[in-house]
Amino acid sequence: MEYRDNRYFTHDFSYEKYLLTTAEVMGCIDDAVKDGKPYSLARFGHAEIAELRIFPDFYHGMTYYRRYNGLAGQNIRAELIKAFTSATTAGILPTGENASGAEYSKKAFLELGLGFYTICSAWVTHHMTRLPHFWPWMRQYRVILVGRRAAEAAPVFQRNGVTVVDAVGLEGYEQIETTYEQLRGNKEWQIALIAAGIPATLLAPRLASDTGRVAIDFGHALDLLIDGQDEFDFEALVRNLR
Repeated sequence: MEYRDNRYFTHDFSYEKYLLTTAEVMGCIDDAVKDGKPYSLARFGHAEIAELRIFPDFYHGMTYYRRYNGLAGQNIRAELIKAFTSATTAGILPTGENASGAEYSKKAFLELGLGFYTICSAWVTHHMTRLPHFWPWMRQYRVILVGRRAAEAAPVFQRNGVTVVDAVGLEGYEQIETTYEQLRGNKEWQIALIAAGIPATLLAPRLASDTGRVAIDFGHALDLLIDGQDEFDFEALVRNLR
């Protein structure tokens, strides 16, 4: 990882004005592929903030979702901090889209003294999929799909003219190393779209840094593409896994 000048959260720091737009994040991806440089997006939503274990009520309130989020009993606080500080862009909960989660986030970042290189909305990948030019944009690249629904998503991408190099399963934390080795050994992809809960957040920065390519913590954006913007049912997906 190259040396970078990071900004740091402070009590009087308004991070909203530093958020990259969706178009700017897509531009970062374009530039990274064109220049052959690593780029990673790791998103820190409710599950990741809870797993920092700063707020006991918030952490215990997410217990129901831990298996769906790819965890069992692991304490991954240190790994999450590493992912946050090493990601090219960290996706965070903005006050305009989720005020309660954003407040927990800001307090956590302050308490841990976390710095960042660039930041954007944690929902940036969701916004990407709603753009009318999303599929034409994706057709430029060879992608590898990673996660619980990767194989299910592959035909959707292919029908829309995207070259899918492979679809790699990733069910939970225990499979991160095996998946990492499989992805690192594949030389064909330009962009890895990883939809695997918290394991995606942990994997994306490491994969991008070690391969010199683009790794995106894609999240529920993949579900939106599979199920449709209006049919996606998060709670049903969680129930089906329990």
